Amino acid sequence: MNCCIDCFKDTQIRAIIERLNKFGNCDFCGSKDIHIYDINENRDVSEMLYGILDIYEVTGTSSDKLLKNALYEDWDIFNGNPDQIQFLTATLCSEIYTDNEKLFNDTVNIPQFSDNDFLNRFGVIRGKSWLEFSESIKHINRFHSGLFNADSFTSFLSYTVKHYNKGYKMFRARISGKSGFGVNEMGAPPKDKRSSGRINPEGVGVLYLSSDDSTVLNEVRATAFDFVTVGTFEAVKDIKVVDLSGISNTSPFVYTGKLENYAINRKVFKDIAFEIAKPLRRSDSILEYIPTQYITEFIKSQGYDGVEYASTMQTGGFNLAVFDESLFKCVETKVIEIKKLTYDTIHV
Repeated sequence: MNCCIDCFKDTQIRAIIERLNKFGNCDFCGSKDIHIYDINENRDVSEMLYGILDIYEVTGTSSDKLLKNALYEDWDIFNGNPDQIQFLTATLCSEIYTDNEKLFNDTVNIPQFSDNDFLNRFGVIRGKSWLEFSESIKHINRFHSGLFNADSFTSFLSYTVKHYNKGYKMFRARISGKSGFGVNEMGAPPKDKRSSGRINPEGVGVLYLSSDDSTVLNEVRATAFDFVTVGTFEAVKDIKVVDLSGISNTSPFVYTGKLENYAINRKVFKDIAFEIAKPLRRSDSILEYIPTQYITEFIKSQGYDGVEYASTMQTGGFNLAVFDESLFKCVETKVIEIKKLTYDTIHV
C-alpha cells in the first residue's frame, strides 16, 4: 500500500518521502500523482513511529485516550482525523500490531504526564500550566520564579535556532505624513518612549521587524487614507535568533533527548508561541505582557540576537524582535497610502 507526503505534517517524514522521488496515488487520503511512500518496500517511517508508540502505556481507564486520539492531540505528525491516523499507523506498524493490539485499541497515556518528580525535573514550567505560570509571574514572584526550569528550556532552544546572514532584508513600518520618515527615523523608539510589549519590558529597546511589505502593513494597523513609511532594513552582520513558533513545531524525530521530555512540554511551547504572537490591544494591561517578557529576556540572556514569531495579522508572515537595534540598518524608505481596508469578523 502507498501513503503519501500529504498524509503527514511532520517535516522529517515529508522529507523522507520527497527524497524517494516516487509518484503515484495514495491509498489512504486519495491524493493523485503525488510523492508516495510504499509501505511494503520501506521501513524508515515505521521505525520512527515505533519510537513514538513506545512511550505510551495501555491503561484501560476511561480518563485516558485512545491511541488514535493521543496521536492526533499530542503530536503534529499526521494530517487527517483520528480514524484516518489509526488506519495509517496500524498499517505502517503492522509488524507489531498483532502483539500490541491493546495499544492500538484501548486507552493509553504517557506515564510521565502524571509523574510529579519527572515533571519537576524536566518540565519547562515544572508541570504547571501556562496560565498557572503566568499568574505566578504577574502576582507572586516576578523576577526569580521557581516554576521556570532554565536547564530544561535551554535544552530545547538549539532545535529552534535560525541563522540570518549579513545583508538579510526585513521591514519596519511607521504611520507618517505624506512626506514620510527618513532612514534615520525608522529605528526603535528612544528610551523615554519605549512602552511595554510582549517581547520588551517598558524602557527596554527592541527593534520589531517583519518579513515582507504585506505583513508589516498589517502589523502597523494603519487605517484607510493613512500614509505609512516602510523602511527596508539589512542585517549588518550574521545573527542567530530563536524561532518561538518553531519550538512546538519541531519534529520529535530530530530531538535527541528522550521523547517523554519533549512530549510533556509541547503544550507549554504551543501556549508560549500563541501568547507571543497575539496582537496587542489598547485595553491590555501591561501585566499581561510580563510572562512572555520573562521568557524572551531569558532567551536574550543566553546570547541570542532576537526572537522570531508568527504573525497573526498576516497568514504566512513572521516578525522578528531584535534585542540590539544596531544589528540592522535602515537602507531605504518608501511611503504608501492606504486606500481601503477589508475586515474579517467573527461573532463573540
